[in-house]
Amino acid sequence: VLKGFPECLQADICLHLNQTLLQNCKAFRGASKGCLRALAMKFKTTHAPPGDTLVHCGDVLTALYFLSRGSIEILKDDIVVAIL
Repeated sequence: VLKGFPECLQADICLHLNQTLLQNCKAFRGASKGCLRALAMKFKTTHAPPGDTLVHCGDVLTALYFLSRGSIEILKDDIVVAIL
């Protein structure tokens, strides 16, 4: 549905939908509104159910993940080394 709107309106909607992340994450502090609008257009929301693997050791990383709810386990040799 979003792609049917003009790009300017898409950016406004994406900025609104992602405002909590953009306001609360230190990485985005000090960024201009134009920068935040451009970034918000690139975000993709996903849901990972418990037990799902986001990244395997040795994978080429093609995404940066921001957790908005829940937690994630970091495993090494099938042992939990951290919970974020």
